[in-house]
Amino acid sequence: MIAVIADDFTGAAELAGISLRYGLKVELYTCDMVATDADVVIVSTDSRSLNKTAALQKTEQVVQQVLQLNPILIYKKIDSVLRGYVLDELKLQMKLMQKDQALILPANPSLNRTVSNGQYYVQGKPIRETGFAADPEFPAKSSFIKELLNDDSIAVLPHTATIPSTGIVLAEATSAGDVKTWAAKATNEMVLAGAGDFYTALLQQRYQQQPQKELQLQLPFLYMCGTAYDQSQKYIQQVQEESHIVNYVGKNELQEENAEFVDRCTNMLQQKQKAIIAFDAEQLPFDVSAIQLRTKMAALVTAIVNKASPAELFIEGGSTATAILEALQIQQLIPVNELTRGVVRMKAGDLFITVKPGSYELSKEIKQLFT
Repeated sequence: MIAVIADDFTGAAELAGISLRYGLKVELYTCDMVATDADVVIVSTDSRSLNKTAALQKTEQVVQQVLQLNPILIYKKIDSVLRGYVLDELKLQMKLMQKDQALILPANPSLNRTVSNGQYYVQGKPIRETGFAADPEFPAKSSFIKELLNDDSIAVLPHTATIPSTGIVLAEATSAGDVKTWAAKATNEMVLAGAGDFYTALLQQRYQQQPQKELQLQLPFLYMCGTAYDQSQKYIQQVQEESHIVNYVGKNELQEENAEFVDRCTNMLQQKQKAIIAFDAEQLPFDVSAIQLRTKMAALVTAIVNKASPAELFIEGGSTATAILEALQIQQLIPVNELTRGVVRMKAGDLFITVKPGSYELSKEIKQLFT
């Protein structure tokens, strides 16, 4: 068994999707795991949306549970652009696993996210010059790795370097070849952490890719956009201009019980078989917090699901997905389809739930549904 500990739900789902490529049986949890014969068990701590103390408490609880499974590999899924409490959680995991070495490879060269010369680049630009500089919870105030992580003690090394026998190494990578080189250097003496490309390279050492299951999206289809990422916001605006099926959440919706909003979305799902819920950034109070936004989104979605019974939910944003699943009391999911990288469809009872990180590309299947 392989065990994955992810710091947010969309990251957990992304690695579930990668696991599906190799014909592996996958189970994803948002709470305590149960006895299972799955090839891959993934648990989302959602620690990135917690305060630091709570994040470390959750991480400790999950690591201890995972160790009881005695997996052949434990992989720590972190945010590819290093948001969250990356080193704090990793150092705690090293202590609990009684290991003195850790190897972190956050870069995703396949998505044009690279690390070289001590800096992080997105689409060829230093990360502080991209939209990640405006992240509401973990803004990228620098492009230098040690400044992003606020730690001078880590070693940031190229793929040609020898890994020290102790300490934390952050691996530079600009190509798939670099990632494979680092994967070949990984040993059982290390705590391994990183993003999707590193996990893929580790699986490639053990398994062969398999044909994917056929995808057939069902209706009614409810789409929730809980990300502030600019590309997603522009797509939602485009759909509204063309189809008028977007229900915006603004100041009034944040402050009211929203029976009218729920009725409007329910009627739209019944009549048009699809609807979108998104935040109206121009109408939100300037001092509203990310926690308030995802809590409101979760409450609205729960009310709509209970009233309209959609067949499929599509959620953008990891913390938003976690809040919605918690409100719906969904704690275990079975991944069934990888639509595209990071866009993964899972089943919980009779409901299908597809999730996507805000900064990732939308799959063609979803775009076709809203064309």
